[in-house]
Amino acid sequence: MFDSLTHGEDLFEILIEGANPYADGPLTEGERERLQTAGLAPEAVQALVIGRVVQGGRGVWALGAQELVLLGQRYKTSVDRVPRSEFSHIECETGRYGETLRLQTRQGRWAMYAVDAGRAAALVQQLRQA
Repeated sequence: MFDSLTHGEDLFEILIEGANPYADGPLTEGERERLQTAGLAPEAVQALVIGRVVQGGRGVWALGAQELVLLGQRYKTSVDRVPRSEFSHIECETGRYGETLRLQTRQGRWAMYAVDAGRAAALVQQLRQA
């Protein structure tokens, strides 16, 4: 119930449109600041996806030369960093509301849905080249 109150408007738009209208949009100022604090300058981002985290809100995955920075995966303002050397599996699946990405690392499993197809493909391609 609380999640619906917190994220209801965004979720409603996704349900009505059948896609995430924010998936191909820009980062918010707060997201840009959190990436820079994590050591990833916006111009150094090789691939970027914006989507929804299950039982959470907006999530961002930004790939740099050495690591993937994940925003909003555990809670709204969380920042997680996963070195490229820790990736073991990445998959992308077309779902009802856009692409669903799943990533297996030594740190655990990560997932996001309602991701833009073009951005998802670019991220998967970059990660598979690693």
